[in-house]
Amino acid sequence: MSSRISFGIIGITAIALAAMLYSQLHQSAATARAIREKTAEEAPSVQTPLPPAPVILPDLVPARPAPAKKGKPPPQDPAARAALSLVGKDATAEQIWLEAINNPNLPRQERSDLIEDLNEDGFSNRKQPTPADLPLIEARLKLIERLMPEATDETNLNAFGEARKDLINLRAKLGQ
Repeated sequence: MSSRISFGIIGITAIALAAMLYSQLHQSAATARAIREKTAEEAPSVQTPLPPAPVILPDLVPARPAPAKKGKPPPQDPAARAALSLVGKDATAEQIWLEAINNPNLPRQERSDLIEDLNEDGFSNRKQPTPADLPLIEARLKLIERLMPEATDETNLNAFGEARKDLINLRAKLGQ
């Protein structure tokens, strides 16, 4: 019987302690709310001055490859992305690019972008190439003609077709 009484006392004590803690927490929250409200009412409406404009230093970091397009993850093979601008001009860059586009471990979209962007990267003006870019356009068209029949998969084949079409259009614009 004494053990039942002991457990009863322990239970009542636990309930009483829980009620006291709840009451203290509730009071503390109410007190904190009141302090915040009073502080907000008494606070002067002073506008704080803006910090001075940041000083822009010259870019001391070496140029990086173009960032991934919006909504796309960063490239898994940034070296291939950097090499892309030299494809058609530099054999080493072309080899790095070739290994990447034929790498089955690279995502399809990244391989496709590496091929399709042959009409953008490496030109004097990405939007409007100049006559000085014509040799690069021709070199890339020859490269595509050589690689297209040996495309490793449908993704690369479609990307080669798109790049070829775009490069032919660029060449036609320059001929006008």
